[in-house]
Amino acid sequence: MFLFAGHCGKTFAILQRFLTSSVPNTKWLLVVDDDTLISLSRLQVLLSCYDPSEPVCLGERYGYGLSQGGYSYITGGGGMVFSREAVVRLLNSGCKCYSNDAPDDMVLGMCLNAIGLPVTHSALFHQARPEDYARDFLAHQVPISFHKHWNIDPIAVFNKWLKDDLRTKASDGLNKSTKTEL
Repeated sequence: MFLFAGHCGKTFAILQRFLTSSVPNTKWLLVVDDDTLISLSRLQVLLSCYDPSEPVCLGERYGYGLSQGGYSYITGGGGMVFSREAVVRLLNSGCKCYSNDAPDDMVLGMCLNAIGLPVTHSALFHQARPEDYARDFLAHQVPISFHKHWNIDPIAVFNKWLKDDLRTKASDGLNKSTKTEL
């Protein structure tokens, strides 16, 4: 059992456990906040476009101090996806949290930048709620995630924005049409 108060300590414990025999032969690690809504079926379709044997770090990319030589990072609220190879390289680098309660997504961004692993942006991951985006922005995409539950009904948001009705679409049709839209 891991007892950490902050995001960074918990996230690094998750990364370390991912590489143990408790999680054998798992190609991808998804780290999300407890108030993140996610479509796993859409995520699977998106991940089919990537080679899990490569170091892949995927999510909604933000930047910190980029004009002054800063770094990019994947927002934790929208969901962070890492291939096993990315986790191996990250942990082998010796990079660690500067404190257990440090912002995990930003620390991971610093670490990935230091070892030269790029973060891949996907506009399908969202750091905020659907109503926090312009309607036109969301109209032409198949979202994978939304973050934050205040003043919303998370079940209604999931059903409207993230649920795939497998009764009306054959799974092959879902993968083909979703992959085209992604």
